[in-house]
Amino acid sequence: MRSKNYNPPPVDFGHSGRGVSTSVIPSEAKAIRGISPVRAGFGEWRNPFARGRPLPQSPIDYSLLFIVVTLVLIGLILVYAATYHLGFRYLKWQLLRGLGGLFALYLGTKINIHRLGQKPVAWVILLMTIALMALTLFFGKVLGVARRQILLFQPQEFAKLGTLIYLAAYFSALKEESIRPSFIKSTLIPGSAVATVACLVLLQPAVGTSLLISISALVVFFLAGVKWRYMLVILSIAGLLGAIGLTTMPLLRNTRYRYIPERWDKFWSGDRYHQTQALIALGSGGPFGRGLGEGRQKYYFIPKLHKDFIFSALGEDFGFSGCFLVMLLYVLFFLRCLRVAERATTEFGMLLSGGIGTMIILYALTHIAVSLSILPTTGQPLPFISYGGSALTSNLLAAGLILNISRYQNPNPLPKTQPLPLRFRS
Repeated sequence: MRSKNYNPPPVDFGHSGRGVSTSVIPSEAKAIRGISPVRAGFGEWRNPFARGRPLPQSPIDYSLLFIVVTLVLIGLILVYAATYHLGFRYLKWQLLRGLGGLFALYLGTKINIHRLGQKPVAWVILLMTIALMALTLFFGKVLGVARRQILLFQPQEFAKLGTLIYLAAYFSALKEESIRPSFIKSTLIPGSAVATVACLVLLQPAVGTSLLISISALVVFFLAGVKWRYMLVILSIAGLLGAIGLTTMPLLRNTRYRYIPERWDKFWSGDRYHQTQALIALGSGGPFGRGLGEGRQKYYFIPKLHKDFIFSALGEDFGFSGCFLVMLLYVLFFLRCLRVAERATTEFGMLLSGGIGTMIILYALTHIAVSLSILPTTGQPLPFISYGGSALTSNLLAAGLILNISRYQNPNPLPKTQPLPLRFRS
């Protein structure tokens, strides 16, 4: 029997990993940021139906969910506007893929994010990614100029997310070690994993996807706090490989990779038919566009308008105002991802949110830059909007993971004037 003077022990919210740890007794918990005494007092209690996962501390980020759903709806409208003269086939398939993608988003919010961040699980995801990419090289179906499809989906679209999950889990586990990480542990091992995935994607060949995977991974290295001199080594190796690639590019003219130098030469010589037509579409839209479905470039002036140049269709139908709105949504998406990363209670959540936000904004900027004739044609879809199944599903799954992470937020985030801690830098 407990005495009447019994005082319950302090309860730790479990935020000592990131931010400020708060210890209070259950009766005092209700005074902290409106958290209920039950949730605050028993924050460490394990729900038997949750299979070992901690209870969420807040609802999902509904602002982020609204942005994602809005972009998907805009995509449906644009796909219809760009293909309605060919019937309803494209709209039907995009609608079905959109529903499948929203189901993937739902699954992303229900996955045990803490178990996903465990190092063994991340290694399994990485090995599965590498195996699928290797199988695609031998048994994949050629789409366009690249061997990229196997079993009705394109593994490289999921390789982007798998690589980020591995890196976030790896650096999260590395932080828990008591010793200072060496060059081999903090740079060589994860760098080799990223290089393996990027090289397999490059061999398809898919140059743009390989570069974007590498850049997104480099951002995760930075967020994890890898030492500056190690980062300099990575950048030096990347620069050396880039120089070798540019030097040896003429040797690819008589190989299966001949499209790479041909596309590069056409871009620098000014022979940019697709991008010229894309600029015409953007310019003819004016400030408010021709109107929904009134664009003319869809009449075979730009092949695959609903895929690789859907931003041009947006500009022609809805003008500068429509383009500005979509770009604003991408910026808001990126900022919400950074907010989730800042408030995440685990290192894994912080790194994965930052990596996914960077990946999405990079793909959007690349697509827009191609439409503006700033970059050569890469074939990168506009996230959440372009016609396609694999890219849409993987991006919505990634968005679901961020929404999942947003449920576990630190009630005492770092001040805005205080930068995110750099774990490994001396």
